[in-house]
Amino acid sequence: MTSWAGPAVVTDRPGTLEPFDPNGYRKSVLAAVDRRGGPDTSDAFELYDIPVHAAVAGTLDDAAVLARIDEVWGFWQRQRDHPKYRVLVAELVASHEARSADLRDPGQRRIAAVAARAVREQRDAARYQLLDAAIARLVDRHGGVPADKVEGLHDVGALAGLDRAEVTARLNRHRLLPATAAPAPDAAAVGPERRRQIRALLDEFGRLTGGTPPPTLLALLGLGAEAGPEEVAERAAGWRARARELPPDRLRVVVDELLVHVADLLEAGPRAIAGYLTAVGADVAEMLRPQVRAAVLVEDKLVAEDHAHLVDTGVGAGLDRAAAAALVARLAAELGAEVEPVPGAAAPPRRDPAPSPRGPDLREVRRALREGRPRAAAALLGDVRGLDGAPGTQARALAAEIETVIADAARTWLVLDTARAARRWVEAATLADRLERTASDVPAPDGRTAADAAAEAGGHVVAADRAFARVPAGPPGDRVRALRAVLEGCADHVGALAGLSEGASPVAPTWVSAARDAAGAVLVLWEPTVAAGVTHKVERLTPDGSWRVVGRTTDAAIEDGGAPPGVEAPVYRVTSLIDGRTSASTRSDEAPEPVAAQRVSPSGSGPSGPGPSVVRAERGPGGVVHVSWAGEPTARYRVRRRRPDGGWSVVGRVAGTSIDDGNVPLGNLPVYEVVLVDDGASPGDVAPRACSDG
Repeated sequence: MTSWAGPAVVTDRPGTLEPFDPNGYRKSVLAAVDRRGGPDTSDAFELYDIPVHAAVAGTLDDAAVLARIDEVWGFWQRQRDHPKYRVLVAELVASHEARSADLRDPGQRRIAAVAARAVREQRDAARYQLLDAAIARLVDRHGGVPADKVEGLHDVGALAGLDRAEVTARLNRHRLLPATAAPAPDAAAVGPERRRQIRALLDEFGRLTGGTPPPTLLALLGLGAEAGPEEVAERAAGWRARARELPPDRLRVVVDELLVHVADLLEAGPRAIAGYLTAVGADVAEMLRPQVRAAVLVEDKLVAEDHAHLVDTGVGAGLDRAAAAALVARLAAELGAEVEPVPGAAAPPRRDPAPSPRGPDLREVRRALREGRPRAAAALLGDVRGLDGAPGTQARALAAEIETVIADAARTWLVLDTARAARRWVEAATLADRLERTASDVPAPDGRTAADAAAEAGGHVVAADRAFARVPAGPPGDRVRALRAVLEGCADHVGALAGLSEGASPVAPTWVSAARDAAGAVLVLWEPTVAAGVTHKVERLTPDGSWRVVGRTTDAAIEDGGAPPGVEAPVYRVTSLIDGRTSASTRSDEAPEPVAAQRVSPSGSGPSGPGPSVVRAERGPGGVVHVSWAGEPTARYRVRRRRPDGGWSVVGRVAGTSIDDGNVPLGNLPVYEVVLVDDGASPGDVAPRACSDG
């Protein structure tokens, strides 16, 4: 059994399975599948809680496998309204027949198990790749894993979805060394190979996002070369939170690897940042050296125009302007060339004297904070750790307030970007307005400002307003289509949502039936709807008189695997929903549309035509049984299936001469009865009927 899934294990008795544990399944299977991105990232053995190794060995009992499939199927039905997993469960329910087909056939099950085990082994290797690379670097540098690096490796493992136990098991393969105070990275520590890896990742990030590749890790975080450790830590935390929301694709891998480099090279403090910038400067020097040589070749001096261009190139490569200018001057000096000053260039920056013992002007800091510029306020406040007395207390309280505002802005950006991805532009515009008022100088992780976000969201809202103004007031169908088109562009447009809610309520089903099958599950059926876009909510009446939601579906049937045991089926009610509007509810214990039997005439026909005859039942792909009969195509028929206990379960009512029954266990086909239904019959009449057993 692999470490990333928690399927049931085989007991001591060959062919049997451990009892199904719903809570354990929810934690070990649903949580893992949801975290990886959905059921397509898994295999049928994990989804149905069946051990792969036993399937490969061929030691599983067919009956035990079929029973487990039914247990898991019933559990999915009960989880349709789970607040966290309802979307995942809905997808599993919809694909149940296809996903369980290979498990039902012993030969196909063994072939599928071999393939699933190979895929799991590859996936495990990919999950540990990032952690193994980090451990390998430490072992190469230190001959083992220093104790003070262990916690950082747990953070690296968490980026790949590994828990602490999995990381610890990997670390146990290597020698643990005492803690070591390794020096901060410098140009030599950030070697050429690592700089090449970072450059390749940054370039790939640009290609995947369709933007200009960031020149440095600091630029990736939206920071300049002057950024301090606090700013780096704040931005890195925001990026990690955002990375956890990305789908498990190549972009997620690239971002995770870049964040590992950020943690290793930037978050260790000022010396680490200075070391990384030294390495960046070395790369920029190698890039600029041939350009400087070409620029001074003819004139033996660096003219002002070329000087300005080369400095701009250095800035674009990730250096601040002062460092870029100093680098260009040094390269020109190496060649013995004179350097013309750049026209209009500012004098070299002059360091401000140390602040007076009285500390910063707190009034200016508070003014910047009130104006919605917390980063500017933080810059004005500076380092408050050395302040004593009342000014120090006030300054530290103000620093805590600034940190709270900046952290709240980072969370607001995450919510805003989620709304942006879902096209909820009204919500996004509200959040952008809040950012403009409270934190206008705190950008998004990708560098967008609050003004950029407000302009983007406002543009979409204005476009939706214009589209809503053009919605016709004519036929209801045209109006509904136009309102839905508005919501395609702006999912939370108030006017379009209100317009849809003002339409006519959907029609409730005229009848609902419920009957138990041999396994104890209840099959609930109702009159199919002909309207487009209608969803049905199915609820079960509980013993205390309340209603429990079984699920929602666009079909005209649902199986309730979580119904309490008993002989009679519980009472159910079905409600139609469309665009936020609901119909009245129809209950299974209410009198359905008038249905009475029809007296059989001597010729075997009645008011609705001849009764059914020649009933056939054939099993099709996926275990579905196709029931057909000879009869009047326009007449209505009720179809029942005989249970092993001798009773009958209603399959459904249909206008036609065939119906599919997808709730039949594998094995011998049951007997089906088809009864002609006639609304105009008199009480006591006998309805024409026929059975598949003759």
